[in-house]
Amino acid sequence: MRYDWKVPSEEPVVTLGSEIVYAQRVEWCGATWRPLCLSLMRTRQFFYYDREETLPVILFLCGGGFSNVDRNVWMPELAWFAKRGFAVVSVDYSVTSRTRFPMQLEDVKAAIRFLRAHASEYRIDPDRIVVWGESAGGYLSALVGLTGNTRQYDVGEHLEQSSAVRGAVVYYAPYSTSQLETSDPDCVLPRDIGRFPCVASFLHPSAPPFLIFQGTADTQVPLEQGEALYNALTANGTPADLYVLEGAEHADAPFVQPAVKEVILSFLKRVTEPSAF
Repeated sequence: MRYDWKVPSEEPVVTLGSEIVYAQRVEWCGATWRPLCLSLMRTRQFFYYDREETLPVILFLCGGGFSNVDRNVWMPELAWFAKRGFAVVSVDYSVTSRTRFPMQLEDVKAAIRFLRAHASEYRIDPDRIVVWGESAGGYLSALVGLTGNTRQYDVGEHLEQSSAVRGAVVYYAPYSTSQLETSDPDCVLPRDIGRFPCVASFLHPSAPPFLIFQGTADTQVPLEQGEALYNALTANGTPADLYVLEGAEHADAPFVQPAVKEVILSFLKRVTEPSAF
């Protein structure tokens, strides 16, 4: 049976580029180089080079206990934000089997500078970047948010660009890794977990707003870690909100529900408004 149907275009088409090299990490005592890649998801533009629209950016950092990274693991859920007007960029960063802190932080900042240097090419707004991470990526997101006023961790290319962000969204992230113990038998923390400094050592009065989510049933990063981050930020005078999700485990389904996404979307819109600059 034939159906003639004029379907209204209520949602945009979202596209994904998944192998964009943003930096080269020197390894093996300088004998080799490993590419660091990012994935870029955004709405498709039919007349790409004729349009003036630029999109605000979510820079996403996946977790993995500082020992594994799969930058595309959360992209299916993040498509929700791409359909609502944000470019979503998820990036590789170094893991502890290959590097030591602060190289992970240096990698993320290199990705931010790369995006600013190529903003016109990707039709993104270099002045409207927000970082968002989960677990180990959440820890790095907090550090990115807190180090925008220093160039200490800006290493590599595009040093004429800033690595500061307009805000930070943090999912179930450790506040102090030296105190981190897990009751989850499937979670193996790297032996050098204590090398990562406490977030408190990066606090400064001009930090951007933070949005924190933590579950009460988290067996990998306990609730006390999220509370400590929130308390330290507010004591520092940094605008911060903490959402405690009852009964939620680490990387659990409550974190990706529409109601939670709406809270994050409201935060993203607020901190990327032109008046927020």
